[in-house]
Amino acid sequence: MDNITHSLFGAAVAETTWAHLPETTKARLAPGTRTALVLASILGNNLPDLDFIYSPWMHANPQLGNLLHHRGHTHTMTIAFFQSLLLLGMCVLWRKLRRKTDFKQEWRWVSLMAFLGPLTHMLLDWLNNYGVHPFWPLDNSWRYGDWIFVLEPWAWVTFSTCLFFQARSWKGRCFAGAIPLLGLSLSWGLGVVPPLMSGVLTVWGLILAGVYWKLAERARWRAAWTAIALMLLIFQWGSYQTEAILKTQNGAPEFQTEDTILSPLPVNPLCWAVITVDSNATHYRLKRAVVAPFPQWVSLRTCTHLRFFSAEVADAPLDTGIVWEKEHVVALAELTQLAQQFCDVRDFLRFSRAPYFWREADQLYFSDLRFERSKRRSFARIAISSQSPPCPDARAPWTPPLQALRRVPSDSFE
Repeated sequence: MDNITHSLFGAAVAETTWAHLPETTKARLAPGTRTALVLASILGNNLPDLDFIYSPWMHANPQLGNLLHHRGHTHTMTIAFFQSLLLLGMCVLWRKLRRKTDFKQEWRWVSLMAFLGPLTHMLLDWLNNYGVHPFWPLDNSWRYGDWIFVLEPWAWVTFSTCLFFQARSWKGRCFAGAIPLLGLSLSWGLGVVPPLMSGVLTVWGLILAGVYWKLAERARWRAAWTAIALMLLIFQWGSYQTEAILKTQNGAPEFQTEDTILSPLPVNPLCWAVITVDSNATHYRLKRAVVAPFPQWVSLRTCTHLRFFSAEVADAPLDTGIVWEKEHVVALAELTQLAQQFCDVRDFLRFSRAPYFWREADQLYFSDLRFERSKRRSFARIAISSQSPPCPDARAPWTPPLQALRRVPSDSFE
């Protein structure tokens, strides 16, 4: 997820915890405890993303370093523990530098926020189709939720509106109030959200503002978490309906489906981007589709005309609730040969869930179909260098996500 969402969840967890502490407990805590809880939770929810500092240096190809080590070791439960200890150490140092040593029993609550933060971060990152591998070193497999888009203004509007009413200063209210306005502006202005859903999000924010204004502190946060749970259930419903539509499609009998990659559009559980990964003994096939699981509310034609998809999809015939885009068929033998010939290919396959490649002039390119949209350059598009084995250690022991690669000789990934 984006760092605005991570920060909002961190603040929401801290403020919810504070709201539900007994008043007798609050009275015994030192001044500044509430602020310390919020700051510790926000920092803890963003600490794993500091991998951007070192990830480009972890590979000879900085772009591959980013792909392999963003959401890498810092997004594992093992390292999360040490991140929490580091955060607590920073808190202690900060208190000493400010010559404030009055924290005693307050540390139990600050510690709770510090240890929950990285775990909440991993949970949120699991929700989308980029993935995490939280159980390293016991399990190096990627885990995907395929549930929420990587940037979700629903969460911005829901939590920041609540934080607006919780703020104790005009600066806090200005900051909290700017976030839902940003989310609504992006929804209305970028052309990737249908006007219907942008309108629903706007009304949602206004209703929540009225509800939060009337409620007391504890009830306000219960309402906010209930709203987030409702949002997740709606997206899960869209995911279920999308999978049901996919099951009605008759694929080629010589291929067997081994993975289905789902992603809703931002603010929009009514339009889904889908990639199916099929394989047989010699090839694997990638097919991308657009699905409208609830055409009575948002039609497939509305989905295909959003800026998120290519112009070719907008002109496709729309006879069902699904329209298929491009198809890529790749020979496993050729992929194996490239993995053995080029170190960058070997390492890219540890990250890519839907890899494909092409040649332009004398240059070999690899990309991941999850992130290729229209003619815009994807952050996952790699120009393969000529470096050949023996390959340096990529320091990324992740199991290749594509199951068909498990038939590739293991020494291709050593």
